[in-house]
Amino acid sequence: MPLDWEALARALLLYQPDQPMLFPTGAFWFWAVVVLGVYGLFLHFGQLRGALLWLLGFSVFFYYKSVGAFVGLFLGTLVLQYGLVRAMVRWPQAGRFFLGLAILVPLTFLGYFKYANFFLQNAAWLLGRPFEPLAIFLPAGISFYTFHMISYAIDVRRGLVPPGSFWDYALYITYFPHLVAGPIVRAGPFLPQLQAPRLHSLWIGSGFWLVLQGLVKKVVFADYLAQYNDLVFAHPGGYSGFENLMAIYGYGLQIFCDFSGYSDVAIGLGRMMGFDLGVNFAKPYLATSITEFWRRWHISLSSWLRDYVYIPLGGNRKGPFRTYLNLLATMLIGGLWHGASWRFVVWGGVHGLALAVHRFWRGFPFSSRPASVGGRFLGWLLTFHLVLGLWVFFRASDFATAMIVLRQALTQVDWAYTVPFCQARPLFVLLLLLGYLLHAVPMPWVTRIEEAFARSPWVVKFLTFIGVVQLLLEMRQTYVQPFIYFQF
Repeated sequence: MPLDWEALARALLLYQPDQPMLFPTGAFWFWAVVVLGVYGLFLHFGQLRGALLWLLGFSVFFYYKSVGAFVGLFLGTLVLQYGLVRAMVRWPQAGRFFLGLAILVPLTFLGYFKYANFFLQNAAWLLGRPFEPLAIFLPAGISFYTFHMISYAIDVRRGLVPPGSFWDYALYITYFPHLVAGPIVRAGPFLPQLQAPRLHSLWIGSGFWLVLQGLVKKVVFADYLAQYNDLVFAHPGGYSGFENLMAIYGYGLQIFCDFSGYSDVAIGLGRMMGFDLGVNFAKPYLATSITEFWRRWHISLSSWLRDYVYIPLGGNRKGPFRTYLNLLATMLIGGLWHGASWRFVVWGGVHGLALAVHRFWRGFPFSSRPASVGGRFLGWLLTFHLVLGLWVFFRASDFATAMIVLRQALTQVDWAYTVPFCQARPLFVLLLLLGYLLHAVPMPWVTRIEEAFARSPWVVKFLTFIGVVQLLLEMRQTYVQPFIYFQF
């Protein structure tokens, strides 16, 4: 069959709403090889500025392939934001005014595209009127780059980051690995790296390992588990309590592998270009308290909320009651950031209440004593199941569906289904067990494996790459599922 060059060119060069440029697609990796190759040539010939401009150009193209014409709105906002920050620096006496605008402008766009229908729907309900949703397209990654823009403006105002050049700022905001689904990278650590990318063989090898690891998490684990999870969450009443319970465990692993997989690929690509994008996950399901969970899960978001919401609200400086209120408010904002729905508000609110209860518990003298093995296990068990139970509100299409899933899983479980379920869905069970067992591998072991791969001969890296590609081809679905956090 002759190759359709016109279709290939459209797939590689033009925005196609039904085929966004996702990490697990051939189109992305075609461009990734080209981008990394040209970037390396620029650096080889000592053209750092040319290399950075090349990355900037591709990052804009990457976003165009994700949102089409909305890239114009994104670039316009980016230019306006930089102008407001420069004005804030040039006229410090009006600095608070310009900072307010630099926060308000991206929040206004975020509010319109993400929350307009949510607020209009609730207003219509309060007024007893019918609601007709506006035809609003939610640009990919708008929540992430909004937080990048806001933190940059605040850090410049605080004196933590110099305003720098427009081109460095533009690359920081648009840098394609973190643009549409994080991690949320701070300007302070990132901008200095643009002056001297940390490019050497061990760093590149480590990044390559993270890329392969992230793709396996996404394609092998998350996408396969999603097939069963989607069936149950679409009609939970049609499945037994045991099957609903398995879907809860399945979605817990799915969302972790999906999002941490994206983060691994993003961070790995950054390392292969000489940039450290930080750490975004640190085995969160091993946490023995809800506070520890939020120090391990989506670290870039939880630290952002701490530094730009919780602490400015007063943190823990204004007494216990105010501390609990600040925790609740911060997590409510975090929940609403994830989605324009009361489901996300409830999800964030319960997390906030859990954080407040844990902080209250830590106020008792006996809580400061080292916990026993049994106490740590009980803390882990409660934390793990609280987190997985709350993911139900995150995944379900509405409250009614979420409540059916929880009711089925809490009251209708018949353990006699265990063996028939394992016989009917052996691969699902195998991946579920394997995924959680791998999650429990101690972090030092993970680090040593990554370092060993980075130091291994190129033949080992090549054979590993071939093996991973073969595994991905065997396990991939006919339709590449977007990353869960693309919707945020």
